[in-house]
Amino acid sequence: MERMADYIQGERVVRELRRHAPEALEELAQDLEQPLSMPLERAVARTLDDRRVPDFQAAEVLMPVMMKTFEVGPAAIAEEDLASLESVCNRCEVVGHCWKAMRRGADAEACRGFCPNASRFMAHGAAGKESVTA
Repeated sequence: MERMADYIQGERVVRELRRHAPEALEELAQDLEQPLSMPLERAVARTLDDRRVPDFQAAEVLMPVMMKTFEVGPAAIAEEDLASLESVCNRCEVVGHCWKAMRRGADAEACRGFCPNASRFMAHGAAGKESVTA
C-alpha cells in the first residue's frame, strides 16, 4: 500500500502536471523552498533527471545556490569561465540529485561528491583562496 500512496502523491501528480500544467511543474522545480512531500520531491527529481521539464535550466536555478555553497561570488569568475560552468551545469546528469541537495542546504563537502563543477567552484571560492594564501 505504501508504494501505491507514493505513486499517487508523487509520480501521478508529476505526470498530471506535465500533461495539464507544465508551467506549474516548471514553477515547482524552480522553487527550492517550496515544501513538498517526500514522494513528490522524489518524483520531481526523477523528472528533472529525465529532462522532462523542458524549460528548466539548472544553471539558472541550481548554480547560483551551488556557488553560494562553495562561497563563490559571480564577480570572482571571468565571463567566459562562467559560460563554461553554466554549460556543464545545464548538461549535468544528476540534476535531480543536485536539486534535492540544494533544497536541503547541502554543504560543499557533500556537493563535491556529485557536482561536475565542484573543483572549479573550489578554485574560485573561499576554500580555494585559503589554500592559495596558506
